[in-house]
Amino acid sequence: MQIHQSTKSPEEARMPRMTITLSEERQRAVKEAAARRGTTITALIDESLELAGIRTRASAAEIVARARVTSGLTDAEAMDLALHETAAARVKRR
Repeated sequence: MQIHQSTKSPEEARMPRMTITLSEERQRAVKEAAARRGTTITALIDESLELAGIRTRASAAEIVARARVTSGLTDAEAMDLALHETAAARVKRR
């Protein structure tokens, strides 16, 4: 009998799962990239999403809070600025 040891962190083990469809070539590239970096596919995808500007509500709220404290903006002003900057960054990537 073989025992499979999970390489998932405790945090990853609690995360909801998602199924995506990739070409065999893309799947192989993702596995190889994760192995080269010594990380999991989950961590690699999470990092890629962050770099693409896709943030959780908590992460976005932290950005707004830092902007407000640093700049002296009100909550509404900081939120408007964050939304404007996020939209501008996404347009640049297209």
